Amino acid sequence: MVNIFAEGFKQSKEQMIKSRMASEGERKYLIDEIPDYSSLVSASLRIPGPIKNNEDLSEIFEKGFKSFISDFDVKKRIFWDIATGPEAFVIVNSDAQIVKTAAVKFENETPLGEIFDIDVYIVHDDTLGPLRRADLHLQPRKCLICNKTAEECIKERNHSVDELQKHISDLIVNNK
Repeated sequence: MVNIFAEGFKQSKEQMIKSRMASEGERKYLIDEIPDYSSLVSASLRIPGPIKNNEDLSEIFEKGFKSFISDFDVKKRIFWDIATGPEAFVIVNSDAQIVKTAAVKFENETPLGEIFDIDVYIVHDDTLGPLRRADLHLQPRKCLICNKTAEECIKERNHSVDELQKHISDLIVNNK
């Protein structure tokens, strides 16, 4: 049995908080570069536990995200391959609703899509805001393990980190 999480550097909560703040800063920095009727796509992986990146996760992210954005007219692309997890920030020349619908389809229907977290942002009055599934009347994100919503399982801590990592490892090994 291959364990994708056997390699990598453990990240502390403090490092993850700093990483989230850096991601938010990058999105705010890019706000002035987003043309009218375009969207900002911010992507990462849904990885539980202290190991957020390694060679396998980085490769999966790069291939998967490049596949996702291949259908869009990309204006700017920034990839981070850092210890707190791979991330991408991409400005696409497409309406946010079209991009979000494609993101949900990618997350729901591609073999490794369920481990991707693809957020789509729009600019309105010089403010960057996320376009959520609920805004498009789409179903909430499902849990990686069961049929409950991801939000519900996270709140209730229905699954252990080991259980989630085993599922992700199996998914990656079976779809590489």
